[in-house]
Amino acid sequence: MAISAFVLIDTTGNHTKSAYKTLARMQGVKSVCPVTGPHDLIAQVEAETLEELNDLVMARIRGVDGITKTNTAIVLNH
Repeated sequence: MAISAFVLIDTTGNHTKSAYKTLARMQGVKSVCPVTGPHDLIAQVEAETLEELNDLVMARIRGVDGITKTNTAIVLNH
């Protein structure tokens, strides 16, 4: 069974739109939405293992130009 998580994402300057477009095309990202409040975007992600989830968030999502910070909440039950 896949591991699901929600990633709260902060961007810098006016990079929110370009980060959104990049994330929307990224494998493992099931959905991404701009949100109000302290964060700029929220992404629902899925991976087969914790190692794959770590790679998705730490390397690929955090590597997107303009993304400054992420906060990941792993879904415990669904």
